[in-house]
Amino acid sequence: MAQVTYGPTITELTGSIGGVTYQKNASGNIAKLRSNPTVNPTSLQATYHTRLAKLVAFWPTLSQANKDLWNDHAAAHDHLTAWGQTKTLSGYQWFLSCNLYRLNLTPTPLSNPEAWVVYSPAQEFTLEADAVSLDIVWDPAYNPAAHLLFYLSLPLRQSSFKMRKSLFLAVYYDLDLLLTRFNIAPYFEALANVTWADFYASANCSIICRLARGDMSAGWISEYTSAIIKIG
Repeated sequence: MAQVTYGPTITELTGSIGGVTYQKNASGNIAKLRSNPTVNPTSLQATYHTRLAKLVAFWPTLSQANKDLWNDHAAAHDHLTAWGQTKTLSGYQWFLSCNLYRLNLTPTPLSNPEAWVVYSPAQEFTLEADAVSLDIVWDPAYNPAAHLLFYLSLPLRQSSFKMRKSLFLAVYYDLDLLLTRFNIAPYFEALANVTWADFYASANCSIICRLARGDMSAGWISEYTSAIIKIG
């Protein structure tokens, strides 16, 4: 940071020029280099960006006939977001949406949309925690009969699951069996880089878990079903 003295010709500068920002504060008129923060994406973010780049590059290689199939799908169907909002997408946006789910299973994207299926959300659940486990609990027992996607938040200070905080796909399974309890603590450990027992003993936070249901191969996924738990 440097202090600036103005003369009769230039009486004041504000804003940035060539990476130098001019401003006035309690110290007077100053000039300082504008900072360029570095962003180090997590491995999950990096994977998402890599997949997105792959799909962006793949779209121009599709035949016009395949692009028309995506556009026809877009004209016929609105998209229900994970948050329960209805949106109109373009064919290209549908292509990205479906294939970002599909690339979790296979490196080969869909060239055209599969038959349209609407999946109901996962059954409501609660969360229970102790020093050994973080359990998703269904009562009555629940059979997803589809892919079940488990999303987790990092530890939160707030305690409302209505917040749209960043979520991470912790694990997914193709399940056709009755579920009553599922321990998601090992996946939270991997996400937050903690040992669950130590974390449980000292934490004072909330954790959100959200479930989605559908067919990841086709990219048809329901809206979220959510629960939150206070730890500590």
